[in-house]
Amino acid sequence: MILKKIRKIPGLPRKMINRVRKLLTPKYFVHKTAQLEKKELISIKDHAEIKDYVIIRTYSNPVTIGQYTQLNPFTVIYGGSGVYIGDNVMIAPHCMIAAGDHDLKQLEKPMRFAGSVTKGPIIIEDNVWIGANVTITSGVRIGKDSVVAANSVVTKDVAPFDIVGGVPAKVIGNRKRMA
Repeated sequence: MILKKIRKIPGLPRKMINRVRKLLTPKYFVHKTAQLEKKELISIKDHAEIKDYVIIRTYSNPVTIGQYTQLNPFTVIYGGSGVYIGDNVMIAPHCMIAAGDHDLKQLEKPMRFAGSVTKGPIIIEDNVWIGANVTITSGVRIGKDSVVAANSVVTKDVAPFDIVGGVPAKVIGNRKRMA
């Protein structure tokens, strides 16, 4: 829309139009099969990659994806109370990141209509590797430089440099101690 208006300015050099086009062109990749709902709440930084069939749904809170971060095929992010993914994060295929839960404690309504509860936003710090089929629940912070093993369910915070795995995920190593 802005580019169309700029093109209509009489006498504007083609070089200037090309500069504006370059500034307005996203510097990240979103595969054509990815589904992003409420795009105005989704922030994607430069050089991030959102691969095939990724789904990002959020209705009132932001989802932020950092620079050089990869979301691989079939990953699903539910924004709930917010999701913040740092720079240089690798998220393998088939991961579920859900920043909210159904209110199962109330008994008056079917759970589907009972509303939601949350422990807070999900924060994934910089340089994290999340293996395939991982589930991350609301309120969790995954510290920088950590690793989450494939098929894990993360229900508690992960300290920086820790390697966690299992259901629920527990510390199985530390990257600093391996070096």
